[in-house]
Amino acid sequence: MSRRVLAALALALLAGCGRDPSVPPSQGNAAGSETVRQGDVYLHVTAVQTDKLPEQVVRRYGAQRDARTVLVVMSLRLGDGADAKALTAQRVQATATDLLGRKQTLAMREMRDGELVDYVGTAQVAPPDTLRFEVSMDTGHGIHPAKFNRDFF
Repeated sequence: MSRRVLAALALALLAGCGRDPSVPPSQGNAAGSETVRQGDVYLHVTAVQTDKLPEQVVRRYGAQRDARTVLVVMSLRLGDGADAKALTAQRVQATATDLLGRKQTLAMREMRDGELVDYVGTAQVAPPDTLRFEVSMDTGHGIHPAKFNRDFF
């Protein structure tokens, strides 16, 4: 499979395609995606167990494929839709806290594919559990935060 096809597949899986339009973006969806708008800037965050993703996608992001590993992908875009411009962050922070209060600080790394820029990290989960994510991206011109929960089975 070509790199472009893998990238397109990953974006389709991780960009929250199929979001129920009746569910506000701040409440997420079954695909594990959140989108938070602040002015013209959109913060997209996806948190998905890696065993739910194709092996090629998991390998591309450098993660282990199993039910205990959650892939977290964050991106900032100026505008929404096909003509959105990728923004880079000066600082990216992400934490995941389970129901027992155990907090993980996620090591996020930048990944580029052409003009696209994503920030990727992993969290560990012991299903069934709920993780509370707190993330933020600082562009140097503003901080873009999001908080959301995900159930993992």
